[in-house]
Amino acid sequence: MRNLKFIATAAVIFIIISCADLDLSPLSEGSSNNWYHDDTEYLMSLNDLMRAEFYPIDSYPWDDDVFSRNSQEETKNGNMTSESGTAKSRWLILYKAIARSLRILNNLQTAETSTDITPANIRQYKGEAYFHLGFSYAMLATYYGDVILDKKGMSLAEAYTASRSPKREVLDYAYECLDSAAELLSDSYTGQLRPTTGAALGFKVRFALFHEDYQKAIDAAEKLMDAGTYSLEPNYQELFQKPYSNELIFYFQGNKDLRYYCADLYGSVNNYCLRQIGGNCNRGPSIQLVCSYLCTDGLPIDESLLYDSKNFWANRDPRLTYTVQPFMLKHDPRYSDYIWTRQHEKTYLELIAKGQTNYTDSLLENKYPEYFIYGYEYVPGPYDTKCLNTATHNMDRNNDSKGSNEHAAYQGFIMKKYVTNDWTDYRSVASHAYNTFPYLRYAEILMSYVEAKNELGQCTQEILDNTINKIRERAYNGTGLVYPYVEMASQEKLRTIIRMERRMEFPFEGIRYSDLLRWRIAEKVFNTSEYQLSRAWSGRTDWDGKDMSIVSDAFKVLLKNWDEGNYPIGGIPQIDEDGLPDVEYMVEKGYQTRFYQYRFDKDKNYLWPIPASDLLVNDNLTQNPGY
Repeated sequence: MRNLKFIATAAVIFIIISCADLDLSPLSEGSSNNWYHDDTEYLMSLNDLMRAEFYPIDSYPWDDDVFSRNSQEETKNGNMTSESGTAKSRWLILYKAIARSLRILNNLQTAETSTDITPANIRQYKGEAYFHLGFSYAMLATYYGDVILDKKGMSLAEAYTASRSPKREVLDYAYECLDSAAELLSDSYTGQLRPTTGAALGFKVRFALFHEDYQKAIDAAEKLMDAGTYSLEPNYQELFQKPYSNELIFYFQGNKDLRYYCADLYGSVNNYCLRQIGGNCNRGPSIQLVCSYLCTDGLPIDESLLYDSKNFWANRDPRLTYTVQPFMLKHDPRYSDYIWTRQHEKTYLELIAKGQTNYTDSLLENKYPEYFIYGYEYVPGPYDTKCLNTATHNMDRNNDSKGSNEHAAYQGFIMKKYVTNDWTDYRSVASHAYNTFPYLRYAEILMSYVEAKNELGQCTQEILDNTINKIRERAYNGTGLVYPYVEMASQEKLRTIIRMERRMEFPFEGIRYSDLLRWRIAEKVFNTSEYQLSRAWSGRTDWDGKDMSIVSDAFKVLLKNWDEGNYPIGGIPQIDEDGLPDVEYMVEKGYQTRFYQYRFDKDKNYLWPIPASDLLVNDNLTQNPGY
């Protein structure tokens, strides 16, 4: 029974798990007594903590920016239990990091006199250990509330009887650790990715904002901003395709040669790829996200006179088409020219096949490059059965066509943010992306700063100009358009503007879920449905896009929606004070169907459950309410 307890208990495992660091030792018999002798052993232990595993990402499908066809996420469906893998794994991995960090700090106390490690290196190692310690405790307090607080390293007996400390006490210690890290660390390092002063301050900003410690968030943000170490990347779209940017404060970098990727970033890339190249589009941008982008006058689509419900891509914030793959709509003024160009492309290809021309360039690709992704023209319109292959210039069967392969993009959209040419060959790269994941970037600091200032009633035009207006200006860079300038307004009005700006700026970056929690609007967001396009199908996989006699009645309705400009959105959804669109009427009109119905209990689901395995072996641990 004793052995069973030892194995099952995360609270116990985190005490002894630091010995796992000893597996890295070249010694045949590693132990706590013969480790931490020199720089190599400290660096190996600290490098091991700089893995994505120790910095869990809130998964994309946890929030309302993503449609997920194959799963109902327990985080927003309200069915997480004390035995759920999500709750158990995050608890365990964070306490692993805490145990290892404490062991490093304890050994560093004697390192100055017992080793040849320089004072500068001791300072760095302490800073990194405090960084990991502060981050882990802040994460635990954020998701579990009151947790076990260990500042020195517990004995086995102490772990079996430890009680939960108040969240406030845990947070204060986390802030203290992050402050110590900020003082001890440098602004930058060469070589191995390491935590920096900016990262310590940045995470303090994130967690302080979440827990409404607004002045702490402001103070940390001002220190980071005044340092001048980071700046906004000039091009928003390129930011997510580059291996590094001066905007990135804390990140995980993929490496093709080492076949290293951040698995939590996407899971499998084919979930986001067109079926044309063998993907399945199981996940992608939600219709709610698409409806949430402002128009170029800075107003939501239900208020702006610029919004065209028949051509919803037009006059929208540029980040929409940087984030969600655009496609041509019938009511786009360029549509007739687009169709003409497609026909001439087809004619040229037919001539090539007959050997009658040496034509090599693509008319369509060169004229409408924004509609190409993964090496194919993206044409989800229901009449289209073929699309251009940019590699061969052949008109291939369009497997995203509702006439040939029903609903490859089940929600109607696919992701463009992060997408690189490498994704077309996803099978050869283990189905994972090697993109750099921006775990924390400078734009978040600016947005957190203005939000904290607004919540304290301290916002000014100067603050708006140095934060949200800079971010908007960057989003419009290179478009030839003047960005919609944010002017000083009431606290309530600015709160809405800030929330909508965060949604446009940070989709698919793993922070939307925590935003919904800290704004206390998760029950409003999640007690609704997930939506997808109408399940209508042409009825024939060989439909040519013309012969209406063989088309099903249900598919004729979908074609009618396209002809009338109600595909895939239709109408103008109302946007509330939190920037949330009401798209339920689209179901009534037949443009969308309900996929999953979620249930979020506001009385319990804002906190996660304490793992049952820990409760089983420690009678002093208590469970969060409702679990």
